[in-house]
Amino acid sequence: MKTTRLNAVIHCVKKIFKKAALLIAAITLIISAAAIPSSAASTVISFNPQKPTVGQNVTITVTVNAGFKMYGADFSVSYNQSVLEYKSADCAANGGGGVVKAAPTHSGETKGTYKFTFTAKTAGSSPINVSGGAYGDGEYNIGASATLTVSDAAKPGVATLKSLSLSEGTLSPAFSSGRTSYTAKVKYEVTSCKVFATATDGKATVAVGGKEALAVGKNTRTVTVTAQNGTQKTYTIVITRMAEGEKTGEESKPEDNTSSTDNSAVIDGVKYSIATDLSGFKLPNGFKATTASRGGAEVAVAQDTDANFTVYYLKGENSESYLPYILEADGETFKKLKYATFGNNTYIFADIPEDKSVPDGFYPSSVKIGDFDITAYKSPDESLSDFYYTYCFFDKGFGFYRYDSAEGVLQRSPEFKLTDTNAEEPKSGGFISRFGSLSSNAKIIVIGIAVLIIGAVMLVILLIRRVVKLGDYSDDDAYDRDMFTGGFDSVTVEDGSTGAEEEENTEKITK
Repeated sequence: MKTTRLNAVIHCVKKIFKKAALLIAAITLIISAAAIPSSAASTVISFNPQKPTVGQNVTITVTVNAGFKMYGADFSVSYNQSVLEYKSADCAANGGGGVVKAAPTHSGETKGTYKFTFTAKTAGSSPINVSGGAYGDGEYNIGASATLTVSDAAKPGVATLKSLSLSEGTLSPAFSSGRTSYTAKVKYEVTSCKVFATATDGKATVAVGGKEALAVGKNTRTVTVTAQNGTQKTYTIVITRMAEGEKTGEESKPEDNTSSTDNSAVIDGVKYSIATDLSGFKLPNGFKATTASRGGAEVAVAQDTDANFTVYYLKGENSESYLPYILEADGETFKKLKYATFGNNTYIFADIPEDKSVPDGFYPSSVKIGDFDITAYKSPDESLSDFYYTYCFFDKGFGFYRYDSAEGVLQRSPEFKLTDTNAEEPKSGGFISRFGSLSSNAKIIVIGIAVLIIGAVMLVILLIRRVVKLGDYSDDDAYDRDMFTGGFDSVTVEDGSTGAEEEENTEKITK
């Protein structure tokens, strides 16, 4: 009988351990799947400064967030060697000539930041491509791309004249760098006139047009200044040669718009007038016309409800229309308002707050929308290369909009949210706070281990209960009855006797 009972216990133990093995295998699969890097892993490229000039050093920062403990990485940084020259790195790296190979080491960090220093050689654009892998408790394929634009500080686009004069006659009004239209009168006896001009920027070119020989009547001469970056400005002089016997007399001076007035401004040497009435102007969505004080005088401005923007409307002396401008932080310098109109809606492009940053995985770029080059952000996903995320003001608030460069469409993108750059790290407290700070992969692993432990404990308890239950049987008939009617699928009796034989033996013993 003891043998039968022992076999039943063994059978029970085998079944329990079989179930335990299945549970462990299932949890192992879950944990293994969790070891695969999640979508939280990212590679981000950033520049400092974002818009370097020729001769300036620029730092290209590559931030790799693997989502697991890293012990090393191996990746390359490719660039346009005609625009950039590699100098150094803050990690193990070597190379140049268009490719820098980096092999930094780690001691269990989940995030790595690597800085590469370059010198801007020439003006132009340089694609920055990062590719490779990180390894440790998992594997992550490093990949990201961005474009760095280098400008030439020596080519600021200054296309103005420093001086302008004639060999005969006198310019009217007197020369001013910002004024582009002049007149002059000469006597009938003057048959030719030379034009002398000097550019403000010594590296700009000056081209004089029109005939030096003068015909009786009006003769038009032009002076075109071309800056190094291609910007042009043309000055026009109308020289009138009087008819025979006609006296020049004193020419009436036209209104000199270069004089300083309370509703005027000078931008890059050009005189602008500020609108004093916005009646008939199409204002941006959510803006209303009001007034502002400038130089002791009232000028017309447009403001949104919360006065985030104060927009002035300025017109150059040779322009036919007013354009929107805003003041720099100094309160004196005007700059063009960057905006775009789609349908009946006007969107104003803005800078993101200094204490905010874009989501991980997105890198800064630039895109031309309307008449302006706008700072935007792109996804490293190559399938989304046509899309740019821009920070805009529209109607009554700020938000991100996605610009489709292929179709020229701007669409609201509420899922693209700013994060706090200087957000405080959560203080380590109890288990819940520490668990909340873990990555998604780590949370899955912790939960899997917890389930495994709980399952193992439950199986042990079940085993103990079954063993105790079997040990409590003192009546053989009751034991046999319960064995075949209760909890087990089958029990093999291995004492070699059948029930009939056992009864026969019992009778013999009785006799």
